[in-house]
Amino acid sequence: MKFIVNKDEFIHNLNAADSIINVKTPLAILLNVYIEALEDGNIIIQSYNGDNGVKVESAGIVEVPGKVSLSSKKLLEVVRKMPDDKIVFESKEDNENDILIHPENKENPLFNLIGVSADTFPVFTEFNWESYIRIAQETLEEQIESTEFAVSTDVSKIAFTGSYIEETVDGFLSFVATDGKRLAVITREYEEKVGEVETGVIIPQKIFRTIHGSLGSGDVLFSVHNSQAFFKIGNIYIFTNLVEGKFPKYKDVIPAEKINTAIVATDSFLTAIDTVSVMTDAETGKIKIEVGDKKAVISTTHPIYGVAKQEIELEFSGTTITIAINYRSIYDFLKVVKSKEIEMTLNSQSSPVLLKPIKDDNYMYITMPMKID
Repeated sequence: MKFIVNKDEFIHNLNAADSIINVKTPLAILLNVYIEALEDGNIIIQSYNGDNGVKVESAGIVEVPGKVSLSSKKLLEVVRKMPDDKIVFESKEDNENDILIHPENKENPLFNLIGVSADTFPVFTEFNWESYIRIAQETLEEQIESTEFAVSTDVSKIAFTGSYIEETVDGFLSFVATDGKRLAVITREYEEKVGEVETGVIIPQKIFRTIHGSLGSGDVLFSVHNSQAFFKIGNIYIFTNLVEGKFPKYKDVIPAEKINTAIVATDSFLTAIDTVSVMTDAETGKIKIEVGDKKAVISTTHPIYGVAKQEIELEFSGTTITIAINYRSIYDFLKVVKSKEIEMTLNSQSSPVLLKPIKDDNYMYITMPMKID
């Protein structure tokens, strides 16, 4: 085997494959990537962790076709040390699984990376893409960023450890995430649907890190088949097993009425919460928000260090109200929302707090307050 690749492109592709590898796996082969150089100049990189898989098709100059399985982490380290843009991979004459790696037209630096037979690498089934939903990359990126912070990390609540994706209205996909105490829902229009595509499925959050890191330009294809979800991002193909379990009826917790409503500048609200948070208790993160006519007072009291307080201006409709809440539960939303202003609904000290961008009813965030002292 012998082929030549562009360094930066190869690192990008290898990063996509490496991102799903679980370093704690008991199977040594799953720490590797599968690399195959084809006669037509295509170079295939594959990785698999037992639940998720990545396949990347990239272009190169293939002089001798072949395949091998190499340590993903060590290969990344080696390629990053290459000083030139073009890198040569070639098998040793006496052992096709021993790979020499060096810059084009140079033998210095020279690495000899010892691999294993590619035939030992697990093969996963190709998807035919006869049916899919096409999503603009910037749309998918927004939907991931707008919900990922609300996903639970508690594996005992398995249905909460992923994002729920459903087509609530023809032509629109909703991404929903909850950890049981907060809920993020964003609905956006997709570009096209070909054939029948199953929705109403839970996709594990970990795979979205790979998807997010693989985004560039163009559109994304998304499909579901046989309890697996598939994504195609340019030359990168990603699949994952679906999360088993029943997602909660999230629409039931969305407040139906608006008793007390405030409109506040996103940046000033974010800054005030961030400023006051330095004085919060590390375990509870509790702050108080008093909302009334033309202003909100954000404050916290620490039993040892003291008090922090900041006022911000806002528009308000309703009766003055004070709630206690974990500052992080609002900060996380304000950090990702794109609107310059947000609307906040506070119906009572114990009812869910609803936040949404101004003039955008298709993105809602709901979080539960804490018991007020």
